[in-house]
Amino acid sequence: MPETETSPRDTAWLEERVKLLWENHFSDVPQGYPIVVRFGTRAQRRFGSISGRNGVSLITVNMLYALPDVPVYVVDETLAHELAHYAHGFGSGLPRLYVDPHRGGVVTMELEKRGLGEVHRIAEAWRETHWGNVYGECCDDLVQRRAAKTEATNERWDAFLSRPGGRTQADLEHRLDLLAPRLGYKFDHELPFNVGWLRATTRQVSPSYLLARSRLVELHGLLTDRRVPAAVVDFELAYWLARQAYGTSWKAVHSALCAAKLDSIAEEALQWRKARWPGFRARNHPLR
Repeated sequence: MPETETSPRDTAWLEERVKLLWENHFSDVPQGYPIVVRFGTRAQRRFGSISGRNGVSLITVNMLYALPDVPVYVVDETLAHELAHYAHGFGSGLPRLYVDPHRGGVVTMELEKRGLGEVHRIAEAWRETHWGNVYGECCDDLVQRRAAKTEATNERWDAFLSRPGGRTQADLEHRLDLLAPRLGYKFDHELPFNVGWLRATTRQVSPSYLLARSRLVELHGLLTDRRVPAAVVDFELAYWLARQAYGTSWKAVHSALCAAKLDSIAEEALQWRKARWPGFRARNHPLR
């Protein structure tokens, strides 16, 4: 696609980039909602998004993409990413082709299929090398604001996690050591991850998360509260142990839990999560 710019990067420019991408790579996609494209806010990690609202597909891209320092192919790759979501039925009014918009690398595969694989690769490489500098130079105010917010968040969580009587890091590691052999791990060095407590934001609603690159499972800090049944903590740890050893499907995980005689713990934990966790989180979150 042509890289020469003859007009400022405004809404009309974005519309032209979408038109070119559609004509050259997505013309076979059925027409769902009409597409509206615009620049959004400055963001460090969110490059684009698509949403279906009032019969319109709204594609929003990072405001920093209006800078001429950002190559056109980086903008195109982000727009193509959102058009892949559109083709898959997310935010477009078209039938959904997948349960999850990203799982299994479906977007990357779509871009490859449509002749945009190389654009994806060079855009990723550019962001890896240059994006931090672009963001840092243009968003010092946001960086400082985020740092202050992070400090305040950590202070509130530190106070919560240090309350007397709560579960500790040592308690968490002890439970992991007890559960691991039941799921086939014979030695400590075989454990697929370490564990810790998550200083969760209000948007992080799951009781636990796997940070694959860090080989770390973090349990929501509210689970330090002993009003949360011990079965919930055990299930979160056992779930990730089983998932790492036996596969990502719930069927495989559940079979492993049953074989380890942890099915009753799983049932208790899942019932508590469904009936009590949302309310407990809303009432007790230190950032509420």
